[in-house]
Formats: sequence, C-alpha cells, structure tokens
Amino acid sequence: MENSGPSFAFYCVAIYLVFISVLGVYLAKRVKNQEDYAVAGRSLPVYVLVGTLIATWMGAGTVMGGANSLGYQFGFGVAIAFSLASPIGQLILTFISKKIRRQNAQTVPEVIEKVYEAEARFISTIIILLAYLGVVAYQFLGVGTLLQSTLGISVETGTIIAFVVIIATSLFGGLYSVAYTDFISCLMIMVGLLIGVPLAVCNAGGFSAVIARLPEGHMGFGNLSFVQVLGFFLPTFVYLMGDQNMYQRFFAAKDEDTALKGGLWWSLLTLLIGIIVSIAAITSRALYPDIKPAQAFIYLAQHGMPMFIGGISVAAVAAFIVTTANSFLLSIGVSTSWDLYARYFDRNADQKKMLKVSRICVLGLGVLGYIMIKYFPNILALQMYAYTMYGAAISPALVAAVVCPERVTKLGGLGSMVAGGVVTLVMEVLKKQGWGFAVTYPSVLPAVICSILVLCVFQKRSAA
Repeated sequence: MENSGPSFAFYCVAIYLVFISVLGVYLAKRVKNQEDYAVAGRSLPVYVLVGTLIATWMGAGTVMGGANSLGYQFGFGVAIAFSLASPIGQLILTFISKKIRRQNAQTVPEVIEKVYEAEARFISTIIILLAYLGVVAYQFLGVGTLLQSTLGISVETGTIIAFVVIIATSLFGGLYSVAYTDFISCLMIMVGLLIGVPLAVCNAGGFSAVIARLPEGHMGFGNLSFVQVLGFFLPTFVYLMGDQNMYQRFFAAKDEDTALKGGLWWSLLTLLIGIIVSIAAITSRALYPDIKPAQAFIYLAQHGMPMFIGGISVAAVAAFIVTTANSFLLSIGVSTSWDLYARYFDRNADQKKMLKVSRICVLGLGVLGYIMIKYFPNILALQMYAYTMYGAAISPALVAAVVCPERVTKLGGLGSMVAGGVVTLVMEVLKKQGWGFAVTYPSVLPAVICSILVLCVFQKRSAA
C-alpha cells in the first residue's frame, strides 16, 4: 500500500484539478454582468451555499495547520479548542445572516461605507488587500508542494499548475464558478474525512489503541496554559466575524431564509469536520511520531488508509487549498474593481465594463501573488500580521454596522479601525522585544478590546 498509495493519490489529485478547471470555465457562460460575477446573481440555493461556505472556510490550514498541527504537536484538547472557534463564530454570523443578506452589497467595504462613509471604505479595502494577497500567494505554493509529494515534479512546476487551475476557477466564472466548484470540493472533503479517518483509526487497532500509544497528557492540553490555548482560539474567532469571503457568500444567497439555513448547516458541519481532523491528528501522532506536524493528515492518508480512500483524502487536501485560493483571489479582485476602481476612478461604469475590470483585477492580482511567492518567500510572516490586524480592525466595526447601524458613528467606526490596527502593531513590536504582557497574551485580545471600546465611546446617545 505504501508503494501504490502515492501514485494513486496523484491520479486523484490530477483528475480533481482538471475537472474543476473545466467546470469553472464552463460555468462562465452564466456570467452576464458584474453582479453575476461578484455574488453569483444572488441565486445560490442552500446546498451550494453550504458547500461553498465549508470549502472556503476550511482551507489549507485545516489539514496542514490549525487543528491538524495543534492536535499532533500539543494534544487533542488543544485541537478541539481551536476547532470550536469556527462553529461558535459561525453561529453568531448565522444569527445575523438575514441582516447581512439584506445589505444587498457585493463587498464588506461597501457595507462599511453605508455607515462610516467613504474614508472607512478606502481603509477597509486596503486592509483586505494586504491580508488576502499573501493568503493567495501561499496557496499556489501549497498545491505545488502537494504535487511534488504525489508526483515528484518540482515545486516550481507544481506552483505553475496551481496558478493555472486557480485562475481558471475564478477568472472566467467569478463566484458562479467558485461556488459550484466549491460544492464539488466540499463533497471530496466530506468523503475523505468521514470515511478515511474512521478507517485509519480501525487500521490502528481502534480508538483505545490510538490513545494507548499517545504521549502522556496528549488527550488533554499537553503543557499549554489556558492563555496559550486562548491565543489559538481568539484570532480565528475574531477574524471569522469579519471575513469578506463569508459575507460575500451570504450576499449571494437566493434569499434571507436560504442564508439562515446555509449558515446553520455550515456551523454544524464545520464542528464535525474539526472533531474528525483532531482525531486524525492524534491518530497520526500515535502511528507516526517522528513526522512534521503539518504532514500529519497527508501522511495518515497515504500510509494509514486503504489506497482508494487515501487517494480521495489527498485529493481533498488539494480541494482545501484550491478553494481557499480562488475564493480569496476573487474576493480581492472584486474589492479592487468595486471598492477602488468604481468608487474613485469611474463612478459611471456600467455592468459590462465592471465585469471586464473585475476579471482584469483577478488576473493581475493572481500574477502578483505568483510573483510574491517567487521572489518574497518570507511574506507569510507579514501576511499573518495583516491577517490578525483584519480581525481587530475590521470585524468589530463591521459587525456593529450590520447589527446596530443606528447606534454607531463615523468617528467611532474610523477610530475603531485605527485603534485595532495600531494596537495590533504595537503588541507585535512589544512581543519581539520580550515584553511580558505581549508575550503572554495574543495580540488580537487587547486590539479587539480597544476597537470595541472606541465604538462604544463614540456611539450615538439616546435623546433625553
């Protein structure tokens, strides 16, 4: 099985990549204007909405980082704690999903401008571009690395293949292509996890045998403190509350009831996936204690599962990466065209012209992402700062704008975004200098607190 598994896994990955590329180009015929491209004509049914929400949110970090790495390295409890951040945040978003759909917007900055005016839209657009472009760049490399491990080709060649596939599934059909190919990817993910992981546990002798082979304390939180575990939970939770990818999918729902039902299924299935990935992580730790944490799921799929299911599971890893990349690429492409070009350069552009501009932006930003990963391999560290900053600077102001727009003010919104961003940067600087509080507590915690306080201080007062 060890000799044939990787070869079969490659064919599974190759077939998947070719299929979604062809499907993505085929679905482009549904796109007639900018709204079709950005929010799929606001037509997504429940099943497609659930699929694209799951596939987009459960990215490469799910099976290479996140619960996968934390469960392998620290323990089952840490992986579960991290996994809970997503469904809890998703439930909150689900409760306000009807209000999100009611915005009838295309991007998060558009919603922000409705409440905090033009300056806030510009600031939030720049933050989104900074945060998301680095994510896109590293998904190219992720697929390239995966193809190297299954085929033996160079990472450079694999990265070029990734670039072509990701561009094909986002450039032509926009969210129509992305959402429906996401649905296919979600099916791959669910099959790989729901069948593959239980089979791997059975092959290991059952769950009790897995536990018996784990290091002492590995079913709990290892040697991590509560604050350290909180440091893994909070950034994901706060970021999710303002993630433009999730909002765009709620914007694309057929109606408000579809948004609500999709959100509920999304949170429940994400919780299930988080638990299964955590089990896979500790199973891999029990069977293969000397591999790198990021390899835990892939190694288990190739060596601990039956060949067919293992191949499907490795293809599911490719699905995780590709769906993350094309969603983030489409998101920043639409933001660039809608929030910058149409807002500041050509307010009178019609739907067909905006469609053309959006496609140019997607292609241009995709090329820029490829250049970034080729010449700036350490950009991930910079991107992570921006990723944390997004949660602190954007999420509180955005949620307030959706939930209680009548209470917040322009000054409060702008001040909240600036405060969240500045405190995040200060905490990161202090952390590098070894300052106790900054080392102990996650940067996002004081940043979010300050961001919320500014919103509260400058809120509208009720008339006496």
